[in-house]
Amino acid sequence: MREMVVSNAKFPGALILSSALASFAVAWLASCASISGPNAIGETSPSVTPGAHMLEQGKRRYKASCSGCHGTQAHGNGPISPLLEVPVPDLTLLASRRGGSFPADEVYQIIDGQADLSAHGPRHMPVWGYEFYGQGPDDEAAHREATRKVESLVSFLQSIQRDR
Repeated sequence: MREMVVSNAKFPGALILSSALASFAVAWLASCASISGPNAIGETSPSVTPGAHMLEQGKRRYKASCSGCHGTQAHGNGPISPLLEVPVPDLTLLASRRGGSFPADEVYQIIDGQADLSAHGPRHMPVWGYEFYGQGPDDEAAHREATRKVESLVSFLQSIQRDR
């Protein structure tokens, strides 16, 4: 059996871990494919307000892309978090840690991958801007779609903020 180094310790169950991570990735990709968006002519459902629609998409996207590390309630306790070398932040306390003001621009840049996190060491989370961009042509529509996906996540995270 192959060994894997996790946090500078040999991990004999690397094959099991690799299989679990691969399963998580497949589930993530499948759920991303099922995330609904505007209809063919770009309109949202008339029964759902654009704000509610964006929050619902952000909630689905969070569940598919973020809950593995950050947990279903965004408290930093997802099933993958014990395997990481760094603590996973509680995303429900972002505003509380900044004096009650939600740092939407900073959160957007962290999710998108634009933020320079080098002062905090190596980046430990995926660059979702690239992941959301997909494999399509490099055009304005693809950029808008990736931006919309990141914005939906930021909106959802802002909606779940709480005091300590």
